[in-house]
Amino acid sequence: MEFPVPFNLSYCKTYDNNSEIQSLFMQLEEIKITRTVISHFYNEEYLLPWWLMHHTKIFDHGILINRGSTDRSVEICKLFAPHWEVRDSRFLEFDPTNTDIEVMEIEREVSGWKMVLNTTEFLCCNNVEEFFSSLHTLGQNMYAIRMIVMIDKHDYNYSKLRYSIPLVEQRYHGLFPYKPEIGCAWRFIHNHLDGAYLPGRHFSRHQPIVYNSPSFIFKFYFSPWNEHTKARKLQITPTLSKKGIRMGLQKHYGQSSEELETLFLYLSNSTQDLRNHPEYQQLFPKFKP
Repeated sequence: MEFPVPFNLSYCKTYDNNSEIQSLFMQLEEIKITRTVISHFYNEEYLLPWWLMHHTKIFDHGILINRGSTDRSVEICKLFAPHWEVRDSRFLEFDPTNTDIEVMEIEREVSGWKMVLNTTEFLCCNNVEEFFSSLHTLGQNMYAIRMIVMIDKHDYNYSKLRYSIPLVEQRYHGLFPYKPEIGCAWRFIHNHLDGAYLPGRHFSRHQPIVYNSPSFIFKFYFSPWNEHTKARKLQITPTLSKKGIRMGLQKHYGQSSEELETLFLYLSNSTQDLRNHPEYQQLFPKFKP
């Protein structure tokens, strides 16, 4: 247990009995804010090392839900986050409704701040302690954290990717959410019993407010654009439930490498160099001109 102030056991001598001492410890425990991230994964051995190294620095606890992976994903979770939980999903098909039912059941098991992220989604903030403190200070129970959709620039000469460098510092092209309400470009963080999500988790029956300080979700959508990312997208389509297919999710993940490449080139024409944006520069001062 961590104490918010230097703590000396000699202080306990002023208390008359063990019950008073126990009460003090319980109060100190309540002061500590818990932070839990919940995430489904399916064959994510490529992104997981970056994702886990990034989020174990932000969240106290993680609950990782394995949707039938056949690669080294589970092994990587246990290696990079040995203190986090790995569970098997009840659902092997990818169905947005069932996915969100499952995460909300898990949310109800934990208290404190909760966030549900995909493996492609990285929460970024300047100072972790100040970020969580601000959630409390602003006095709301649910916040929408704006999302930057990462899309590589097709003719840009990127450096070779390294696991020793955070992924969020190796890619810097994407779509900035100037009007996040268009397309609901956000993810939620909250301290409700559960998130009361609608399928896809871009809407909630609660009343979130948009968190406007420079903190973002970096969603690696068509980035880093390479064979690993193509394979990751293409493996998802065959696992879609009938409902997922009716919702048209196969368009998001693609049905052939050629189809994905065509979509990437189209989207790449709209991508922006985020290093020119003031809020991005606040997150990554080294990119300031």
